[in-house]
Amino acid sequence: MEFKIESLKVDLGMTPFENMFLNMYVDKASGDALKFYLLVYKDIYNQGNADLNKIQRQLDFSDEDIKRCIDYWISMGVFREKKSMDNQSYIEIVSFRQMYFGDDENPINENSFDLSSRKQVMFENIINIINRALTPADITRIQETLEEYKQDPELITEAFRQAKTSGNVDVKYVMGYLKTWRDQNIFKLNDLKVQEERQKLLRKNSPRQYKRSKNTNLSNDDYKSYAEKARAKRFKKMLEKEDSYEQK
Repeated sequence: MEFKIESLKVDLGMTPFENMFLNMYVDKASGDALKFYLLVYKDIYNQGNADLNKIQRQLDFSDEDIKRCIDYWISMGVFREKKSMDNQSYIEIVSFRQMYFGDDENPINENSFDLSSRKQVMFENIINIINRALTPADITRIQETLEEYKQDPELITEAFRQAKTSGNVDVKYVMGYLKTWRDQNIFKLNDLKVQEERQKLLRKNSPRQYKRSKNTNLSNDDYKSYAEKARAKRFKKMLEKEDSYEQK
């Protein structure tokens, strides 16, 4: 079935919600939590503040219901507790777009726009790799690691690809890849590729290489028997050396 939006004859106001919020939480949050968030967001967007008493009457919520909704969104990282300059507590609604692109306050230029675009691609690739939406806590951790280690977004994506192969895509675990690479002076995807090729070359040229017998018809029992014979031979040599020392 097709849906269309009716053309407005009279503009009574509109509240734009971030698609990223809707994609992440419409199917996860309870109906009460969603209704509370939408009304709080609408009031703040249009009036600059939220009248909790009015919202409580609209939703017919108890004080406990209001507290439960606030605690839920704080736990999900959507609400953030902060203090003003005069030490008054307040709650800030997190911007998902800001979380994706970071808190860079420098003027927009070609380089910053390019980095923002690459971050967007990075997050989209990560979501495809781990096959789930990123939580605000996930996004914050990735952003903080990206800023602290000064690594390229493409390297973050590669870390998730390698972690997926190992069977663990927990964000905290994946950030361990990036710390290891940072300690190895790897900041770009090309740095990692160079190091991997160097390691392959070192393994190839290493003098300590152990090869199986060319006789591919040997069974596992044959290999065990061969190993046991080799151990017995080494043990016999050790005994012979001890005997020669005693005779001296």
